[in-house]
Amino acid sequence: MRYGKPPGPPPPGVEATTQVELLTLITEVAARVGVAPPDVVLLSGHGVVRGWASRRRRILLVGVPVLYCLAVDEVRALVAHELAVIDHRRAHLVVRLRELHDDAVEPGLARGRSLTVLRATQHFADALERRADQAASSASGLHTAARAVVKADIAEFEFADLAFDVEEQVWQRTGAAVQDLHAGWQAAARAGAVVSELDEDTRATLMGRHPGLAGAIGSLTDPHVSLRACDVVPLAPLAPSTERALAGHVLRRQGSEWVTFASLPEAEWPGWLTRQARSVTEQVATLLRRPPIGPAEVVEVLLTRLDELVAANWPAAQPEPPAEPAELDGTPSVVVVAEAALTERGWRRVHPAAAGVLVGPDGEQHNLTLLARAAHDSPAALAVLLELLSRPVT
Repeated sequence: MRYGKPPGPPPPGVEATTQVELLTLITEVAARVGVAPPDVVLLSGHGVVRGWASRRRRILLVGVPVLYCLAVDEVRALVAHELAVIDHRRAHLVVRLRELHDDAVEPGLARGRSLTVLRATQHFADALERRADQAASSASGLHTAARAVVKADIAEFEFADLAFDVEEQVWQRTGAAVQDLHAGWQAAARAGAVVSELDEDTRATLMGRHPGLAGAIGSLTDPHVSLRACDVVPLAPLAPSTERALAGHVLRRQGSEWVTFASLPEAEWPGWLTRQARSVTEQVATLLRRPPIGPAEVVEVLLTRLDELVAANWPAAQPEPPAEPAELDGTPSVVVVAEAALTERGWRRVHPAAAGVLVGPDGEQHNLTLLARAAHDSPAALAVLLELLSRPVT
């Protein structure tokens, strides 16, 4: 195995030459932690901050989704972490070894080869991560650095999920790609539509990946990892060509037609919701053995009789249904049914990408995801949700 083989081609990106605030932050971070600044800074459409190097230059890749939802100090920590990774005379070899180690810990690699690679790279990877974690702590403090790596990991996943949903809905209706995808992500995060949670598997993975931050990561709770940041790194407006390039990093379908959220008629969005809500309503009807009275009854069943709903809809050939199959998971289904019902009554999303955050004709606003989650445990929240859905159509 050629451990000295340089990394592959540099990841796609757009040079951040017009992003003065970001470039200044990176220069300041490099000086603060005592590492060399990168030769090039690239904006990425993916939710990552990552160092990369060839034999001739060192690149810092900064994901726009991260910049849109992490605070300035958290971005500083991520920048410091990655600059420390590529602050080596032979940075390209360091990057290559890190890639080998990261690949080895991912599922899918042949077991024998995986163990061989891990044995060869584990000591190196631990030392590299401890040095990078220390740089992140020096730049922003231990607890800020811990929040940063967790929030970046969550943001990467949540942004990919949002991009997939938006792409599917828009492509099915128009055959075009969404140019301002990242502006949609920014709007969704600001509106509170991106509800972040730190599950124990993610916590354990990140504690293992970042030994220098493990203790602080272990103490984080969901409120610590909210993606609704106010103090973000200011970015200069992105040109349409830049928006398309960044969206192209993420979208799976590469067509020649582009649309923006503003150019899509509002009538295009409810159709997808209606189809999903109809499917859930039919599942509830299977349990009740009659059509439900209305969306309020559908939601009440989802929140109070989920186990029965799963059993009633699971194929009889299966010996035992899973606890909560994805298609019958309570909260997402509640949000879909509630949003479809309110949309029919004139409510609209605060932004097309902000699923579940609606404003009514009179200005009343609700975050249906938060309301649905609260309704699982709170009779008062359940009453609010059911009252909202039971109002007469005016």
